[in-house]
Amino acid sequence: MKQRIMLFSALLLVTLSSCAKKVKVTIDGTLSPTQKTLWLIINEDTANAQLIPIQDAKFSVTVKVDNEAYIRLHDWKEWPERSAFVLIPDSKHITIDWRTGSIEGSFASKRLKAACDMVKREGPGNFHIDVFSDDKEAWAEARAKERAIRLQMEQRQRDVFRQLVIDNRYNEIPAWLVYCYPEFVTPDLMAEVTREIEPEWMSHPILKKKQ
Repeated sequence: MKQRIMLFSALLLVTLSSCAKKVKVTIDGTLSPTQKTLWLIINEDTANAQLIPIQDAKFSVTVKVDNEAYIRLHDWKEWPERSAFVLIPDSKHITIDWRTGSIEGSFASKRLKAACDMVKREGPGNFHIDVFSDDKEAWAEARAKERAIRLQMEQRQRDVFRQLVIDNRYNEIPAWLVYCYPEFVTPDLMAEVTREIEPEWMSHPILKKKQ
């Protein structure tokens, strides 16, 4: 019995140390020629955000982070759900291109970007219906139609979010999605993703910021 306890303790220590493993990653790439500001934010710690030097629309930075960290590159410290690039340090060198939206050198980051793009694409965003008339009834009809379509888009966005979280419940993607879209998290969704086992992403440091 004592041997089993010691073995379990050893395995637990190995697991915890592997989860907190530090990695060094170099991130570089090409930006839009008009872009003058680039913030690097780790796990949404905006108080310690790093302003990255830009020269001739290019940048390069090396950071040491936890292997489970989310590295956000953005023009602003705010609005993480609008970010074009959120990286997962699964390799030593990641290259991005702001003009094409491409990520090279990181399979996990590509997978996360695809999931984020799907959720954003299905949302209503700035959708509206233009009315080129002074007729009040025409305006009222257009606004009613607009509200109905936006509700459909919002529901579709929720459905896509739900499926992405379920399909990726055993990797790192859901933590970022849940952080950005907490309003989409429902009790039945959480019951579904924890039906077999509680996924590791649920204890990600970024989610503690929402508690």
